[in-house]
Amino acid sequence: MTNRNNSTRKLPPAKDWQARNIDDWNTTTFHAYLSDKHEEMFGCTYAPFRGWQAEKGIIGRLIGTQSKAGTHSKALVKRFIDETFATYKPTPKYPGTSFGFMYTYRKNELQRLEAEERRKQEGIKQAEKARENYEDIMDWL
Repeated sequence: MTNRNNSTRKLPPAKDWQARNIDDWNTTTFHAYLSDKHEEMFGCTYAPFRGWQAEKGIIGRLIGTQSKAGTHSKALVKRFIDETFATYKPTPKYPGTSFGFMYTYRKNELQRLEAEERRKQEGIKQAEKARENYEDIMDWL
């Protein structure tokens, strides 16, 4: 019997976004998610903006890579995708959209979500600080 190290757990394939925790997603997982959701919502095949490598570069800068930290959380990037897909209005000329297009022309949505996330984190920090102050007062009494 082999002794398995729990720290080296085996992840589902990168393209299986349903089976992976959002924290384990990578650029391949995000592209699989984009493709599946695009087909589901718009009924047509996903086409990347300026090619797959260009989009992987954008996503990699946002979520980070093995060698570089990202600028945004994976959950925030997924939320950006979900919200921009939900508000996209297909036309006969443009029946679908892409991540590169969304990032280039709808970056204000990402900024709005980022600001919301920051306000939420600040609220959590303030609540923790208030709880600590309350506990200090209770100890004093």
